[in-house]
Amino acid sequence: MYINETVTERKTVKLPIKLTSFNVTVFFIFLAVISVGVIKYNAYRTEITQTLVIVSEPKIDDIYFLDFRLLSDDLRPKEKYRIAKVVDITGNITTLLYGSFYYEHKHAAINAIKYGQLSYKDYFEPKRYNLPHNSIKSMHQNQAIYLAKRPVRKTLFNNLVGPDIYIPPTSNLTFGKKENIKGEAFLNNRYSETNLKTAFEYFQASAKLGYAKGQVNLAEMYINGQHTDKDFVQALYWLKQASLQSSKPAILKYAIVCKQVELCNLVNFYDELINSGVNIKVRKIDFELGAVDK
Repeated sequence: MYINETVTERKTVKLPIKLTSFNVTVFFIFLAVISVGVIKYNAYRTEITQTLVIVSEPKIDDIYFLDFRLLSDDLRPKEKYRIAKVVDITGNITTLLYGSFYYEHKHAAINAIKYGQLSYKDYFEPKRYNLPHNSIKSMHQNQAIYLAKRPVRKTLFNNLVGPDIYIPPTSNLTFGKKENIKGEAFLNNRYSETNLKTAFEYFQASAKLGYAKGQVNLAEMYINGQHTDKDFVQALYWLKQASLQSSKPAILKYAIVCKQVELCNLVNFYDELINSGVNIKVRKIDFELGAVDK
């Protein structure tokens, strides 16, 4: 009896590349580089999206990073980048302050915030630039604003974006203060269908009691047409009442709105404040504009 024996032949598959510790190291380095690249690209896309949102709906204290070569031809070779801050919004007018310093590299502008330079009293120039919101959008579209950041509680990169100013507390018994606080709470409550109506009513009560902040808030609701038709005449009335109490925000906003109303005379407004004993500092250009426009 014969037994057929099956012989199994073992074949070894030779890898074209012999894996060595060096090859494994190179492979993982390659993966790490790809991962870092993906992370940086995603961060870049996120910054682009966030910048668009911030520029589209500006808020006070927003920080804009500017390529100032696209805004001015009168620059030195190393003067390229600059920082601006939103300090006021009145209707469709956004007010910017420009930083006093220029930077040669983009990362230097970021470092200025990280090193706390924006908290210095004189970091921003005193001159205010009142720009229509469309102009801000155009600056973003042509890359003059290449990046925008929104601080949280006036803080960005763990540093203040302005000097830490002490505001002395006022008495809760001040007429109109309580009503204004309630109005601001309702104005900021976006989840209520009646928030604007209630805010308007509280600001009205506060304004009639002579509280300057309430008068400014009521004027802004007239300017923006919130729970009411846009009414610059009413806005000017309440801004003047607050201005006569030496409210700096009211005085600045009055100047912005006045230039949009045909019969408003800015020079007369300043004269009335001075005659009422209000201590104001007005640039010569404001008077010149008022005299030319009226």
